[in-house]
Amino acid sequence: MTTADYRLPPSSIESEQSVLGSILLDAQSDRVQRVFSFLAAEMFYSRQHAVIYRVVREMNTKNQTIDLLTVADRMESNGTLESAGGFAYLAEVQKNTPSSANVLAYANRVKDCAVERFAIEQANKMLEVFYQPSALTTAEKLEHMQALAMRIDDKTRSGSSRGLVPFSEVFQEWMSVVDGRLSKDPAAIGLTSGIKALDDMLEPKRIVKGSLFVVGARPKMGKTTLYTTMAINCALNEGLPALAFSLEMPRVQLAENMISQNSRVNSKVFYLDGYDDNKFAMASEKGLELAQNGNLYIDDTPGLPLSHIVAESRRIKRERGVVGMVLVDYLTLMKAEKAERNDLAYGMITKGLKNLAKELNCVVVLLTQLNRDLEKRTNKRPLPSDSRDTGQIEQDCDYWLGIYRGGAYDENANQAETEYLLRLNRHGESGVIYADQRHGVIYEVDQVQAKAKALAAEAESRPSKQKGGF
Repeated sequence: MTTADYRLPPSSIESEQSVLGSILLDAQSDRVQRVFSFLAAEMFYSRQHAVIYRVVREMNTKNQTIDLLTVADRMESNGTLESAGGFAYLAEVQKNTPSSANVLAYANRVKDCAVERFAIEQANKMLEVFYQPSALTTAEKLEHMQALAMRIDDKTRSGSSRGLVPFSEVFQEWMSVVDGRLSKDPAAIGLTSGIKALDDMLEPKRIVKGSLFVVGARPKMGKTTLYTTMAINCALNEGLPALAFSLEMPRVQLAENMISQNSRVNSKVFYLDGYDDNKFAMASEKGLELAQNGNLYIDDTPGLPLSHIVAESRRIKRERGVVGMVLVDYLTLMKAEKAERNDLAYGMITKGLKNLAKELNCVVVLLTQLNRDLEKRTNKRPLPSDSRDTGQIEQDCDYWLGIYRGGAYDENANQAETEYLLRLNRHGESGVIYADQRHGVIYEVDQVQAKAKALAAEAESRPSKQKGGF
C-alpha cells in the first residue's frame, strides 16, 4: 500500500483548535455554553485536544473561571499540561482564534467528523458479522446488523453512544435534559396516556420514556380500549409515531375501533346503511384525521416473534427519527423462543421489550392476560402476581396497570364503571382512578364521587361479622 492509498479517518484539526480557542477567549458566552451541552471529549480526533477539552468542560461544570492562565494552572496541577503541548500550545490555539462567534460551526464540524468515524467503525463490525465464522443464524446476524445501524443513528442524532463514560459527561447530559423539562421541551418529558385522571396521577414525570408499561386484565375488561386510547393519544396529542402490533385483532377491525373511539361514534353506524348519516360523516372525518396525521402504524402479523417487533420498530425509528410508543396486544399470543417452561420463554420477551424501550427511548405498552384463579377471590381486582405464564413481568416493568369492571361479574351492576389500578409505578405514586367505558370509548368521571361509590359498594359486598361466632 502506498502513502497515497492510505486514508485518514474523518477529522478537522483546525475546527478542534478553533473550538478550544473560542472557549479560552469567551467561555461564558451562550454559544460556548451550548457547545458544552452537546460536544463530548471523545469526539475530538486529537488526543491532546480531548485532554484540554475534558479539563475546561469539568471547570465549566464547577462554575470556575476559564481562561488561558486558569486552564494552564489546572492542567499543570493534574499532570496533563505537558502531554497536551504545554502552555505555549494553549497560547497558540487562543492566538489563532480571533473570535468565538463561529464556535457552534466549529463544534458541529468536530461532531460530524466523530460521527463519521463512528459510522466507519460500526460498518466494519457489520462486515465482520458476515465474514467471520460463528454459530449465529442468518436472521440473528441481520438483527445484530440492525442493532449496529441503530447505534449509528443514535450517534448521529444525539452525539452519544453506549459504553462507560465519565460521570461528568453524564452530568452534562442530565443538565440538558433538566433544562428541556423546565422549558417544556416535548423531547425531554414523558408521555401521557390520554386519560386525564391517570395522567394527573403520573405528573410531573408522566410515563417516563424508556419504560415498559404493562396492562393486565381478564377478558372483556377493556384492555384493547385502553390500548387504542393510548395509541391515538400518542399519535394526535403527543405528535409521535405510535406502533400498534395487534396479534389478536385484524388491522381493519382495529382501525375501525380507533375511528369509532376518536369520533366517539358507536361502531354500529358502519354496519347499518342510513342508520345515522350525521354520525357516519363525523366518524369518517375523524378517521381521515388519523390517516392524515401519519403517526399511527398497525401490524397484525399473527404469532409474531419479538425479533419482528424489534426490527419493525427500529425501521420506523430510522425513518422518522423518533418513536413515541410501541404497543403490543398481547403477550401470550407472541411466538416465544424455546425454553424449559413457558414462564421463562415469555420472560425473555418482557426483557426484550424493556430493552427495546431503552434502546428507542420510547414507551412500550404490553397487554397481558391474567390467570383465571383471581376470579375465585372475593376481591377480583387484579394484582401483578396474577399475570399469566410469567412472573418476570413484575421485575421487568416500570408500570403495572390492572383493569377491573364489576359489571363483568354482575349483570345487574353498572356495565360502564371501570377501575384502573396502577399497582406498580417505579417513577412515582400508585393508586386507583375511575372512568366509564361505553361502546369502546373511555369517558372521564368525577374521581371523588366515583371513589366514594366504589368504597361503598365494596363494603356492602363484604360478609357481615356477627357476635358470638354465629
